[in-house]
Amino acid sequence: MDPSAERVRSTPLLLFGATVLTMNAEAEVLRGVEVLVDHGRIRAVGRAITGAPGTRFVDLTGHILLPGLVQGHVHLGQTFFRGLAEKRRLLPWLQERIWPLEAAHDDESAYACGLLGAAECLLSGTTTVQDIGIGPGIRGLLAAIHDSRLRALAGKCLMDSGPGLPAALAEDTDEVLAEAEALGEELEGRPGGRIRPVLNPRFILSCSDELWRGVRELADRRSWPVHTHALEQQEETRLVRAAKGGRDEIEYFDEEGILQTDLRVAHGIWLDERHRAELARRRFSVVHCPSSNLKLGSGLADVVGLRRAGIPVGLGCDGAACSNHLDAFEELRLAALVQSLKNGPESFSGLDALRLATSEGARAIGLDEEIGSIEAGKRADLVALCLDNVDLWSSPAVDPHDLVAWSASRGHVRHVFVGGEHLVEDGHLTHLNPRKIRADADSACQALVERSGLKL
Repeated sequence: MDPSAERVRSTPLLLFGATVLTMNAEAEVLRGVEVLVDHGRIRAVGRAITGAPGTRFVDLTGHILLPGLVQGHVHLGQTFFRGLAEKRRLLPWLQERIWPLEAAHDDESAYACGLLGAAECLLSGTTTVQDIGIGPGIRGLLAAIHDSRLRALAGKCLMDSGPGLPAALAEDTDEVLAEAEALGEELEGRPGGRIRPVLNPRFILSCSDELWRGVRELADRRSWPVHTHALEQQEETRLVRAAKGGRDEIEYFDEEGILQTDLRVAHGIWLDERHRAELARRRFSVVHCPSSNLKLGSGLADVVGLRRAGIPVGLGCDGAACSNHLDAFEELRLAALVQSLKNGPESFSGLDALRLATSEGARAIGLDEEIGSIEAGKRADLVALCLDNVDLWSSPAVDPHDLVAWSASRGHVRHVFVGGEHLVEDGHLTHLNPRKIRADADSACQALVERSGLKL
């Protein structure tokens, strides 16, 4: 962390006047309390708290304060591709547009693309992401995540074979594993620990058996989690069965030892009920991406059923190439609407939706001891929503969890803190220049599309 950021982080903050949605186990709502932040952590939550000399006071009267939102599955490296792969289902979407575009990335384009996506995340209240990475340009993407000051799990996207995979993405198995390990070591060696390594094999159809076995070995040896796509579309599972001797994704992961790792699966729409009880006993979670699932015609995940089985469920916008946004407030609202349709309006509350993006979302990516609720000792990753708009007026009798889940949007985000750093203040980024980000994106994206050879 640079010296100026360290000074900001070490300056105590006293946030006062807000209605605090703690998202703790009891879902306590605390009105008009103070939250003391020091050296990046929440030190106290209560009344009549006094800060030490030099404490900075932040008046949040008329705001709701809640934990920063957690996105357990994002593709920041696809932010340039918003609107460039419309009217396609998953496999044509990948083969005809996304993979050729990803193959054209270099460090410069990946940096500009990643910073563009990270800025959108911060401005809409996301403070933590689990990013699936890219192949070419991965160092640029990781640099962008670092400079954005998001909290993140990140790493290279691992692929070595598969139908329609461009040569630039079909990397040598041993080399791609070695690079993933080297990058993970670099992330672990950085001061501050805000970015942690995760292993990102893309999905079964783009990874050989040898690559999966290498991922298993590396995960065991380094104690790193595994983040992948699985059970997103029925056609995907049909092709997996055809390629893997009749096994579905979960059966394949079990026989290859991947279920013995800390496994986070994006989508999980077509997860068979017969697997749920066993998966609940494992270190296994599902990250729900409703916008992407609807846009690509994939299906409606049974989040209610997964949670009842004891499987942690998080939330993610996926990527701007398929959801067309990185707004987690829109995503959690849509998640609640989808479950109301699938399981009935009584099955899923505003509090349930908020948990996917806060406390349970943190559990789904293994960070629940650090983030996801407003409690003493946790990291000071926080978002404040301004209530001073007609569209957030409500009767005092309304549960504020419902108010946020059903009515709030990124337009209400006024303040965002990550590790006690005030990264969004009064709705504006404090450490990034949006005009420069856009200008860099314009030139870098044009060059990327030209390199891809696609006729758009």
